[in-house]
Amino acid sequence: MPQAPDNFNLFESLMQIVRSLRGPDGCPWDREQTHQSLTTYAIEEVYEFVEAVESGNDALVKDELGDVLFQVALHAALAEERNAFKIQDVIANINEKLVRRHPHVFSGKQVSGIDDVWKNWEEIKKNEKKNSPKKDNGPFDFPSHLPALQRANKIGVKSQKLQFDWANSDDVLKKVWEEINELQVEKANGDQAAMEDEFGDVLFSLAQWARHQNIDPEQALRNANRKFETRFNAMMKIVESEQKNWNDLTDPEKEDAWSKAKKQTAKIK
Repeated sequence: MPQAPDNFNLFESLMQIVRSLRGPDGCPWDREQTHQSLTTYAIEEVYEFVEAVESGNDALVKDELGDVLFQVALHAALAEERNAFKIQDVIANINEKLVRRHPHVFSGKQVSGIDDVWKNWEEIKKNEKKNSPKKDNGPFDFPSHLPALQRANKIGVKSQKLQFDWANSDDVLKKVWEEINELQVEKANGDQAAMEDEFGDVLFSLAQWARHQNIDPEQALRNANRKFETRFNAMMKIVESEQKNWNDLTDPEKEDAWSKAKKQTAKIK
């Protein structure tokens, strides 16, 4: 039977636990996992960590960080089993990369501000790509699994750095309305595929307008989703407290309950 480590504060203790979980007498679930099967869990854990940060609850942040770290340890253990690399190699790689990408901190390179830092960063990454095994996707070399709004924002940031961008937010807003008008035309035509295409253009343009206004479109939508969910849940509780059946309510009665919920949750962010 595997033995639990004596000191839970050590990173090596985590690796010992993970190796035991993957061992002959370990956990059936952990033993059958692969890099591919774990990707969904890795994404879920990162999102749960983000939610914990948004909650402002340090205990939750600590807990979710641990879950993210477990994913790192588990993937490292899988690689170790096939003699690909060890967790020490992962740590050494990120340490070396951080030092290499911050010459203004570790090598005395002079910078005048954040713009210089970005320029250096892009130049360093460009040089790294020359010897990188990764597929070169051009300037938009972002993870394919990024949420679409977040990716749209990153595309805009990179385009701006390459000096291909609207001059100001008013120009972007004109583009937004142009795309909305095109969407209305396709709606009138009844062309579903064209509507989907134009709707995508509307969202992309809105993401660029948000960028020009220093708004993170992904975070803004997350906030809007949370606000709607909070209000909707409050509305259902109001209906229940008034001993009414939601399915029996008229549209005006539902609107009235919604208005009450908005007032009740006005101070909730």
